[in-house]
Amino acid sequence: MSIRIETIAGQRLSLPDAVRQALDYCNSGWLDISSAICDRILEAAPEDAGALLVKGIAAYKARNPAAAVPILSLALRRNPASPDTIHHLGIALLLSGELDRAELAFRSAMGARSDYAEAMTGLAEVLRAKGDADGAYALLERAVELKNNYSPAYIAYSLMRFDCSLAPDARWNRRREPRRDRPWLSMASLGNYGRFAQTVNEYVAVRLYADTYGMEFLTPDWVGHAFFDLDDPRLDPAILPEFQGWLRGRREFADGFAQRVANPLRDRDLFLGGSPVDAMVKERRADILSWLTPRSCWDRFLEPPVEMLRRRGRTLVAVHIRQTDWWNQDYTPLSLYLDWLDGLWPTLEDPVLFIATDEPKVVPEFARFSPVTKDDFPIQWEGLDYLQDFHVLTRSDILAISTGSFAATAAALNPSPHMLLRPAPGNAALETFDPWK
Repeated sequence: MSIRIETIAGQRLSLPDAVRQALDYCNSGWLDISSAICDRILEAAPEDAGALLVKGIAAYKARNPAAAVPILSLALRRNPASPDTIHHLGIALLLSGELDRAELAFRSAMGARSDYAEAMTGLAEVLRAKGDADGAYALLERAVELKNNYSPAYIAYSLMRFDCSLAPDARWNRRREPRRDRPWLSMASLGNYGRFAQTVNEYVAVRLYADTYGMEFLTPDWVGHAFFDLDDPRLDPAILPEFQGWLRGRREFADGFAQRVANPLRDRDLFLGGSPVDAMVKERRADILSWLTPRSCWDRFLEPPVEMLRRRGRTLVAVHIRQTDWWNQDYTPLSLYLDWLDGLWPTLEDPVLFIATDEPKVVPEFARFSPVTKDDFPIQWEGLDYLQDFHVLTRSDILAISTGSFAATAAALNPSPHMLLRPAPGNAALETFDPWK
């Protein structure tokens, strides 16, 4: 007879469904509820490895890795063939400062699954902490190749690429001291959920919120802080409260962003899981553009491509084409851009076409317009070439974007475009749009 467990009041679930529910609460930030469900499961089935795994994950997410280690160790004894359990034990050990044991765990997880990008990222962090920057870099490069939508690998790899790209006397990690007479907000997760453009929107949203209510905004190192000329105070993870109930916090944040509230979120770490608001507020456009200005130390990678394109033509037309998203298969047909260009091209003064794309196979379709891509740039920014694409989009005269936030964010940061277009609903046509709400 199968076991049924009362997970929350009035709800009884089968053992597998109860474990899934505990994991759902854990992933949603309701760590106390997740742990309570796991305890009920373990009362009925003390040997259940799945409940032990979720309980251990909830413990280290609640910033108590020392408590997570014995729980995950027990889960591993119950299910020694689970690379996921080994990997999460590695995270708990890493967060506990036990570098040698963490290294052994991550290497074991990779031995069980050779393409385990998450374990490679954890091992890279261990190696970097031990002073092996070259070993860490090689692992991160491989992790990004295997799973380019895994944000922790992407961030760590990008930050190492920024460091490698600096001139000998240059620095990018400029910070100011926080004002101690003001409340604060922080975001330890900044950059870990979503990639560059989504994270930029999240940063702007929280900074606008903090400005509105007179708060300091403390941030970790993230790709935007390296790329843009920002000096936000450094986040001290030691002072963070427990990570709980992010869905409720997300709603409260959106309410306080939309209109001024009497009791805004304050003195806490936000976890939004992707910003719940459109941060590009027209009334704050000048402020946002001033924040999101690339650091001058990157000019040697950013300006030569723009100068090369300007030498090739007077009117810079840019098209962004997205074709390889793992989550989105509703791609805009290439014919939409080609038909538009056929009609537009004869009306322009000495035009030059730039194509930014994640799928180089589409470029020959535009051959009659002699397109330029990042492969033609006079200087290559290894590992950060997407930022060269992004910068050209922000400097184009005419920009046609695809779905997603990358090119839409570039459109918002373009200071003086002549024309901005995006796919209309149903990919019926390209329509003009304003990226500022």
